[in-house]
Amino acid sequence: SSGINAEWPLRPGRAARRGPQLPEGVQKKKTYTGVSTKKLNWQSIPIKNIQKTTFWAKTKELELESQDLLESLSEEFAAKAAKETGPALAVSKKRVKELKVIDPKASQNFGILLNSSLKGLSFEELRILILKCDDSSLSPSVMESLLRFLPSGEDMASLRLLKDEHDELCTAEQFAFMLANIPRIEPRLQAMVFKKKFFEEAKEIKPDLTYVIAACEELKTSEKFGKCLELILLIGNYMNSGSRNAESYGFKLNFLTKLQNTKAHDNRSNMLHFLANLLENRYPQWVNFKDDLRNLEKARRVSDDQLSKQLRGMKKSLTNLKKELEFHKNPESIDDRFGTEMNAFLEYANDEYEKLEATYTNMGKCVAEIITFYGEDPKKTNAEEFFSDIVTFCNDFETARVENAKMKEAKKREEKQKELKEKEKRRKEQKEKERKDFIIDQQGEGEGVLDDLMDALKTGQAYNRDNRRQKPRQTRDGGKKDRNLSRGRSQTGHSQSPRKKKKVPTATLR
Repeated sequence: SSGINAEWPLRPGRAARRGPQLPEGVQKKKTYTGVSTKKLNWQSIPIKNIQKTTFWAKTKELELESQDLLESLSEEFAAKAAKETGPALAVSKKRVKELKVIDPKASQNFGILLNSSLKGLSFEELRILILKCDDSSLSPSVMESLLRFLPSGEDMASLRLLKDEHDELCTAEQFAFMLANIPRIEPRLQAMVFKKKFFEEAKEIKPDLTYVIAACEELKTSEKFGKCLELILLIGNYMNSGSRNAESYGFKLNFLTKLQNTKAHDNRSNMLHFLANLLENRYPQWVNFKDDLRNLEKARRVSDDQLSKQLRGMKKSLTNLKKELEFHKNPESIDDRFGTEMNAFLEYANDEYEKLEATYTNMGKCVAEIITFYGEDPKKTNAEEFFSDIVTFCNDFETARVENAKMKEAKKREEKQKELKEKEKRRKEQKEKERKDFIIDQQGEGEGVLDDLMDALKTGQAYNRDNRRQKPRQTRDGGKKDRNLSRGRSQTGHSQSPRKKKKVPTATLR
């Protein structure tokens, strides 16, 4: 037993505090006592935000509780004691005609445009393209440049009066004169830019709206992600026992990005590593919860402010175009097709805008619902940050899984090296033991030969000729004595027969 106690809070003799009532079916959270671990600093969801339809009203984290899990938490997370501008094109020095209406800056801008984007188009060809609303050769940037460089209304009126002096005007003013004589040139160009951009913007907005709506649905229906949150709630309520965050019914999801801030006692791993190991080993069916949230990465890149701005711009441009068409019911030129082209476009664009606006409204509803589903206030919670926090958690979790695998491999290598060292140590010890045993055996054999010789001297057998002719003495191990000894003696010329005893004079033996 780890000495950890868990009990339901009972306060006999005290009146119960009045506060927000829990929804029907929601049980009061379990109280843990005697826990000394680091705390998880989350922001608890207020009870008033816990509704029947919220995620936190349906959590059953106690089903995931086990004694060994709580003991692991107590052990792993024990609390410690105490702007660049390009070169301007100079006006040709060869030009001798003076400017009569437009200023030198406007003349220079027209000169740049004519020598770059509009190079190869005559003034007349450009005029026809604008009258026919033919944007096949005119990009939005070119038309926007024309709008920026257009002379003021007063200057254009002055230019129109120079019809008889056209040939005397410089190139830039001839170009400005051509533009000034196109009916309603400024709103016409604005409408052409809007038409050109509308298709591009609509193409960009549609998938963005789809990504966000799909991500909201995934977050609401993913059982794997929900179980992961329940597990974190269980861990946090256990570790936060005795603190202000104890017995929480839920937590704000931005806490998911802070799990790695809670370090283990050895400072080598953190809560995210612990969670990844727990899911890998005990709940492998939930470990791939990221696969359920495939649209979340794209959804977090969608800016609600940008979408809103784009749609407002579309609506304003459509309104302006509708008003502008009132001035083009009776065109002055057969080449002027503004009314025909733009009426057809307006009908299509209105229909597309209504679809985009409806989808955008639905997206906002889905975002508000999913934020509310997790017990947070949609008015105070930014959708981009909400999605980004979950994506960050998913990515950090996968990183923790990889790091766990590396730590596991490193531990295996350490254990293998330790095992090899132990094996080598045992081999050396065995070798040393064998060497000592061999020395002892050799000493024992030598002592046996010496004992036999001493016995022979005592009994006189060492002087008995007949006995010396007997078979070689058997050694202790059953083998015969080495005959090389006698062979060696005969080679040195010594006789093999025993020496005769010298007679000692009797006088010396007194």
